[in-house]
Amino acid sequence: MRTFKKVKGVPIVYGRKNCQLGIVTDLTFCAPEGRITGYWIQDHRWWSRKHLLPLSCIQEETGQHVLVDRKDPFLLRNPSDDRFLHGKNRLLGRSVNQHDGGMVGIIEDVYFLPNSGKILGYELTEGLFEDIKKGIKVVKTGQFTVKNDGESLVLY
Repeated sequence: MRTFKKVKGVPIVYGRKNCQLGIVTDLTFCAPEGRITGYWIQDHRWWSRKHLLPLSCIQEETGQHVLVDRKDPFLLRNPSDDRFLHGKNRLLGRSVNQHDGGMVGIIEDVYFLPNSGKILGYELTEGLFEDIKKGIKVVKTGQFTVKNDGESLVLY
C-alpha cells in the first residue's frame, strides 16, 4: 500500500547505473474507475515539461526510488485523468460528504495499491484541533461507494 506523501519526491531511475530520469511531483487518477493511473514526473531540467509515468511501466518500487524498465517510459497525459495535488479538478483539499449532506472531512492524502492503482481509502482532516483531539480519520473506499459531485465527493 502506498500514499501520496510516501511517493512525492522519490526519484525515478533507469538501469544498473541508476540514471535518474526525474522525480515524482504528483499523481494522476481516473475518478470514474477510482484508481491511480500514474505518477506525474518532473525531470532535472527546469525548462522541461512534466511527464506521466504509467504504473504499468514501473519495474520495482522501494522507499528510496522507483525503477523503470525502459529509458523513455513517459506518456502524454490522458485528458480524462485528473491530478491529485495540482490542476482544476485536483483531489487534495476536496470535501467529502455523506449522502445526507453531512461533511465527513477534507482530503489530505490517498491510499492506493502500487501495482493496480486501486484507491483503498482517503485520509481526511476536520481541522487542526479536531485532528489533535480525535486523530486523523481514514475512510476506506471498500465500505462506501464514492461519487464525484462537482466540488466534493459523496459517500453512499
